[in-house]
Amino acid sequence: MENSLNIQIKIDEKVFTKDPSSSDLGKKIILHSIGLIDELGFEAFTFGKLADKIHCTEASIYRYFENKHKLLIYHLTWYWTWMEYRLTLATANIKSPAERLKIAV
Repeated sequence: MENSLNIQIKIDEKVFTKDPSSSDLGKKIILHSIGLIDELGFEAFTFGKLADKIHCTEASIYRYFENKHKLLIYHLTWYWTWMEYRLTLATANIKSPAERLKIAV
C-alpha cells in the first residue's frame, strides 16, 4: 500500500490472496478495516461488517484475504515494516553506534 510519500511497503505474498495495494477496492479494505477493528474489537469484526461499511460484497474481501487473521497480519506487518523504514532513515547518516541506539530507543 502506498503512503503519502509514495513509498511502496512490500508485504509477504503469503499474507494475502490478491495484493490490496493493486486496486482501489483493496486500498479501501485496508483503510477502513483498521478503523472498524479499532471500533468493534477484533473478535466482533467480520468481513460482512467491513463489506457493509465500504459498500461491496463479502466475497470481494475474501478475494484479497483468506480470513480476518490474515488481514490483521497484513496490518501488523505493514506497521512494523514502516517503523523499520523510518528507523533506517533516521539513523542512516549517523556513524556512532551509541547515537544510533539512542535515536532508536
